Amino acid sequence: MDKLRALKYFIKVADTLSFTEAGRAFDVPASSISRRIAELENSVGAVLLHRTTRSVSLTEMGETYLAQVRSGMAQLAAAEELLKDQASRPSGTLRISCTPSYGRMKLLPVLQDFSDIYPDVLLDVDLSDELQDLGGDKYDIALRAGSEPENRVVARRLDPNIFILAASTTYLATRGTPRTVEDLKGHSALMYRGSKSVLKWLGFDGKNWITPRIVPTFISNDVASLTAMACKHRGMVLLPEWSLREYLQRGELVTVDLSQPVGISRTEVGIYMLYLQSRYLIPKIRLAVEFIYQRLAQRNDDGSLK
Repeated sequence: MDKLRALKYFIKVADTLSFTEAGRAFDVPASSISRRIAELENSVGAVLLHRTTRSVSLTEMGETYLAQVRSGMAQLAAAEELLKDQASRPSGTLRISCTPSYGRMKLLPVLQDFSDIYPDVLLDVDLSDELQDLGGDKYDIALRAGSEPENRVVARRLDPNIFILAASTTYLATRGTPRTVEDLKGHSALMYRGSKSVLKWLGFDGKNWITPRIVPTFISNDVASLTAMACKHRGMVLLPEWSLREYLQRGELVTVDLSQPVGISRTEVGIYMLYLQSRYLIPKIRLAVEFIYQRLAQRNDDGSLK
């Protein structure tokens, strides 16, 4: 039995829950897929799949076996890719997932420069707020906003992701400039929609974290649209400093400084670059990680990281 081939068939059937779909993926008959997996089950001494005339599903043993096999196959693929890359200049596909707004405003310009230097690396970039699993083959690098991720991945902070309240001077002249969290009551709010819900504003009133009684007047998952509406005097925005920096420098928006903290989270957050240490050995991934880090990691005036 070609066990490596049988394992690939098993993973594909587990992902698609279909012998027919797996057969199409490998351009072989579904009966060949079924026969190979039956041989694999005999080899390991366990039933991995429930089969009926209409459906296929993993057994409990199959789920356990799949988790181990998928990890091992990913490591094997990484080892093979490492040898190929060491024998030549960096090449192949580099898969990156990034939260949309940060991706458009910060990451994509950096990747354009990376492509100029390493033209043989094909960049496959997905802009999505959905957190992706780095344990499989889908993504090599992910950039995400939030608290520091779990220890199973390497997490390097690129930006403290400090949220700033801002508005146009025309809006503030018309509606008044708030000084406290309570002063936000009745103000027009331009709010960001995350992957699961609209991000609520939080303010500390001196005793507790509360939700200010603001009036949402525009909601979007696109930072550029929110800032454009703010520049048109439609309301205030609460967004990361990196997304407002140019508007503040040009004077299109100004910071609204409250005497009390305001944000979207009570805990420290940041923009993190995530990757698996085992795949960092692959030249194209190592080069991209360091290139992105050098270009995007925010530093203090003395050169130290924020």
